[in-house]
Amino acid sequence: MISPVFDEISSETYDSIKQNSNFTFLDPQGFLRRVDSNNKIFLEKTEIDLSHISAIKTSPSEIRNLVGNDDQDAMKHLQKKGVKYVLFTNKREISMLDKDRIYSLTLPNREIYDTTGIGDIFSSTFCSTFLKEKDSIWAFCFASGAAQAAIESKKVGLDKVPKKGATETNAAYFYNAMKFKQV
Repeated sequence: MISPVFDEISSETYDSIKQNSNFTFLDPQGFLRRVDSNNKIFLEKTEIDLSHISAIKTSPSEIRNLVGNDDQDAMKHLQKKGVKYVLFTNKREISMLDKDRIYSLTLPNREIYDTTGIGDIFSSTFCSTFLKEKDSIWAFCFASGAAQAAIESKKVGLDKVPKKGATETNAAYFYNAMKFKQV
């Protein structure tokens, strides 16, 4: 799993991880972040070599800075670059492109106290579940279930990491509520 925060992973390290892994998950946020003259962080359009990337998680602003737009075609564009599983998170709307289908879920409408780390929980849960089960759809539902459980916890920091039972309950619900369409 490659998930830089801000430019701390060199291109050599990035390439080495990709070359020496059977499954590589990328959260590109740290490769896209820049600092302006007022020390404000912003995302900048950046070319990233996606060869040997198995899965990627992006937000609307991240995918826009990777491919120029943030619609379903953007997900397909990443897939054409060799990414097998394209995960797209937009607040409560979560999607995954796998082969020729987009699977979609909407997290229940809840009051959100703190979103810090939710993407990391989603990403790490997807990775660990996929590596264990080899099932992208279950990994997608389980990751979404973990994100929902973390949000529902109303906790901060590491206390937000959800318990397995809450994640499993949510994942089972999402598995049955998930929508999909051919693309």
